[in-house]
Amino acid sequence: MAKVIIHLLDPEMSALHRLAQQELRPVRSQAALIIRNELKRLGMIMEQPSAGAVEFNKSPEAKVGGAA
Repeated sequence: MAKVIIHLLDPEMSALHRLAQQELRPVRSQAALIIRNELKRLGMIMEQPSAGAVEFNKSPEAKVGGAA
């Protein structure tokens, strides 16, 4: 994973910190999410499942006609 240093003004840092608290994320994770979402919106990157994403359709219980 690459590391980037971003210099923010006090109002920007305060807003980022407040948003991170509201979203229950560390400030660094919140900043990464904002950047990733903007890059997706601009069409610069494709949608990718997050590292913790679960694909429910691949579990045995989710098969059509499986035991209930």
